[in-house]
Amino acid sequence: MRFKKGLLKERWNDLRGKKWYHQRFDGCLLLLESIAQSEIRNESKKRDCGKGIRVCFFKNGRADWYIDMEDIRRISLNIMKLAEVNPNISKDLIKGWEDADERFYSKCLEIGKLDLKKLSDKELIELFIEFKEIGFDRFSSSSIIDGFALGTDIIIADKIKEILEEKEMDDKFPEIFSVLSAPVHQSFINVAEIDLLKIALLVKSGKGEKEMKDYVKKYFWSRNNYFDAFVLEEDFFLKEIKETIDSGRDINEEIEKIKGTPERNKVAKEKLIKKLELDPYLVTLLTISEDFTFWQDERKRATYWNANYMFMLAEEIGKRFGFSLDEMKFISMDEISNFLEKVVGKSEVKERVKECVTYWDDDGVEVITNIEKIRDLKELILGNQDHSGIKEINGLCASVGKVVGRVKICKSATEVGKVKKGDILVAIMTRPDYVVGMKKAAAIVTEEGGVTSHAAIVSRELGIPCVIGTKIATKVLKDGDLVEVDADR
Repeated sequence: MRFKKGLLKERWNDLRGKKWYHQRFDGCLLLLESIAQSEIRNESKKRDCGKGIRVCFFKNGRADWYIDMEDIRRISLNIMKLAEVNPNISKDLIKGWEDADERFYSKCLEIGKLDLKKLSDKELIELFIEFKEIGFDRFSSSSIIDGFALGTDIIIADKIKEILEEKEMDDKFPEIFSVLSAPVHQSFINVAEIDLLKIALLVKSGKGEKEMKDYVKKYFWSRNNYFDAFVLEEDFFLKEIKETIDSGRDINEEIEKIKGTPERNKVAKEKLIKKLELDPYLVTLLTISEDFTFWQDERKRATYWNANYMFMLAEEIGKRFGFSLDEMKFISMDEISNFLEKVVGKSEVKERVKECVTYWDDDGVEVITNIEKIRDLKELILGNQDHSGIKEINGLCASVGKVVGRVKICKSATEVGKVKKGDILVAIMTRPDYVVGMKKAAAIVTEEGGVTSHAAIVSRELGIPCVIGTKIATKVLKDGDLVEVDADR
């Protein structure tokens, strides 16, 4: 995708009046571009679930990511129509990316074995371009995953509500919806936790040295995100093990609980489907949601790997052309691909690191650093919002329960440390790097995210109340506010 100056100005009026889906996470241009460009690609295997617009504001290591709601609705309706004809559409779609997935991980391992310093500038740039394209193929499924997950939650919820109204079971909706939307596959994060708990048992008995070394090789990337790639070492995981042992928790019991959760969810769901006599089409939509939860988790794993190996390449390229890794994070892939012909200005990149906005569509990409234009674009996208006087915030109940606690707003994974036991964690959305805070929280409230979202899944595993999709929680609430979270309604 070519870098096109003036693209955003051309599209300015087209953006007016649009509704946007907002996500926030720790992120940089280089890694987010892997997702943006791949989502916009319109490949035949996507079944017309590609193209669209992506806008991302970057500041202080945080990314505010916006997707056009029209794009989400179009994709979700496409998948729903395909499901009417083919109940196995989700499994067929997942198979369509198996080869791309295999090529991606193979190339990662190949890069990991190379001595990048020995490559010529030309060879290094060519390797970057190759890895970039392989990544686009791997992540192009993202538009399907997000389009369905973010566009069908309310539709599925309304269908379940209709059934419950007919059966005069309206008051049971939160509990029933939570069961029917629960994941039935083990996440890679949980697999990693089970493996670490098993090593904790060995460490307690004075063993586990070899197993610990193998674990580090397998999971050194497991705390990455869209901004940082952490090569974790043995000490990091041994500290976690020590905390687990010192807590006095029954480790065997915890292993069995985590291992058994997907199967328990599956059994409970099957019983409820039978009891409620759900129609086959609704069951198909629930199954697609299950499959896409698994697919979404696999994508998350791939993004962690992508951070590690993309930064390896970017850091070596940066050394040769006069940029630090932190600066390379804010140079577009098209610009890096053309470094042999033209290197972007140092002053421009320094401005991007401070603050910038990136716009992508199927015609190109542009990065803006002009503060006035960034503010104008924010106003165009967000509009004027007045939340004064709001006393109650509503969303979708992802995990049932009712608690009272003090609000702790987390705008970044770097802020989860302020969450204390019994607090209410409030965020635009959560990611795996929020888990430390989520484990202490009495409840979780998010502005965005659906039933396949990280917050929804983890809150069920932790057994704490969770309300998702509130749209305004971080704007209305502030740290220290006393709130009641009622996820039974």
